[in-house]
Amino acid sequence: MIDYETIARNNHRGGMNCSAAVYDALGLNNPNMTDPPFPRSIEGKCGAVLAAEQTIREMGGTEADVEEFERRFKEKYKHLKCVQLMGFLNGKCNDFVGEAAAIVADMGIMKDEE
Repeated sequence: MIDYETIARNNHRGGMNCSAAVYDALGLNNPNMTDPPFPRSIEGKCGAVLAAEQTIREMGGTEADVEEFERRFKEKYKHLKCVQLMGFLNGKCNDFVGEAAAIVADMGIMKDEE
């Protein structure tokens, strides 16, 4: 099984922004991949959240799946918006990146093929 969380975290540590790091990691088996969303481009949401949501949709997930992702992310971090997350944990962006990728992987949206 692919460790999307570790890949996303390493992407981020390697210089990718939060959105690109998650989108690239989750895109390993995404045949519908386009371009990563820009951080904060929709409702001020964290780029990791936006990338996870876009991937869920591209992989055939429903809006209910997107809502489930948001519920799980908020359960851990309380917020979806970048500005709130930056204040909440003093910008632990790599944690947000890893958690977003891990949640999507845990939801069974990804079709692992190594």
